[in-house]
Amino acid sequence: MTMKKWRPLWSYDVEKTESWLKEMAAKGNSLKDVNRMTRMFTFNRTTAEVAHFQVVYDKSQSAFPRKLEEAGWEETLSEKKWKFMKNKSEEISIFPSREGVLKRNRIHFYVLTGLAFFYVMPLIMMIITLTMILRGIGTVEPSPFWSVTVVYFLQILIVMGLAIFINKKLRGFEKKFFGGAVDVDVKESVGDTFTKWKFGWMHAPDILESWLAEMAAEGNHLVRIGKPGFRFVFEKGEPKRMSYVFDYQLKTSPSYFDVHKSAGWQLRYTSPSSFTKYSLWAQPYEEGAEIPRFTYDPAEKKAQVRKVVLSATVLELYIFVIAFIFIRLNYSMYLEDSWNMFNKVIFIAFIISLSSPLLIMIRTLKYAFRMRKK
Repeated sequence: MTMKKWRPLWSYDVEKTESWLKEMAAKGNSLKDVNRMTRMFTFNRTTAEVAHFQVVYDKSQSAFPRKLEEAGWEETLSEKKWKFMKNKSEEISIFPSREGVLKRNRIHFYVLTGLAFFYVMPLIMMIITLTMILRGIGTVEPSPFWSVTVVYFLQILIVMGLAIFINKKLRGFEKKFFGGAVDVDVKESVGDTFTKWKFGWMHAPDILESWLAEMAAEGNHLVRIGKPGFRFVFEKGEPKRMSYVFDYQLKTSPSYFDVHKSAGWQLRYTSPSSFTKYSLWAQPYEEGAEIPRFTYDPAEKKAQVRKVVLSATVLELYIFVIAFIFIRLNYSMYLEDSWNMFNKVIFIAFIISLSSPLLIMIRTLKYAFRMRKK
């Protein structure tokens, strides 16, 4: 006797899937098959058993490690790169690696986030159109293609919702299994504090590093960077020599934070996004000693600058392409003399909003030129 269960998002929350498989085994349902396309699980009716499960994603298709076998793990099902491991031991000391699941789900998150960014402007235009219809502005013509529009709109919402869901699960997964040292080292303030605002500091990291070092030399020590990431809180104290390093990573390895913290660096800030990660590190040093840096190699420094510039350039080009399409469509409406006051206000507000990415691009290019001279 077989039984089928549909779990569409099982691979993005493997912990919940593992607990569910354990419950199914305790009820006498033995895992027989998993269809990756339909997301359907098939079970055979058998004797109930107490067992622990772990889902493994292995691109290398490597042989089953002997240490895991000795620890009681057995492969109950293999479906392409997915392996479903089972262990009937009461106490388990060794577990299969979860790094493959992390990397796989990260890639899916990056792809969905890219699509979500692509859908932002169409979504905004749809919302504006819907608002105009509800306000009685313009007319709605009956068309058999409205169903296509509705399906496209639902697709946008599903992609964005799925990206948010995967991001939430991915961050929890990283924090539990790989993020033991990701906590920001917040300096406890014992005296009076004051705030300085720095907008767009991540696009001019050399200026930020010099400014923070100068503040520390004057006795103004960074306590924390408050939300939304522009509010720098300082505490007045004794002058110190501090080296600050801004580090940008397209993605961070599980050991990234541990490695730098073990080298004496203090994590002052790290961006909440899982898509790209920029972090601010600090380390004190004595007078006459070499200023601590992540790297002293010119080639590695150039690579870091390229990453910052490339990331900003790709994002700004995307924004300007979408803006060009939006302006072109609205300009056509303007030529047809079909604009009303609402259209004009939205259009002007949109043009003004483009000043922000333009300033970011200029700031980033200035940073690149400064670093090139150095």
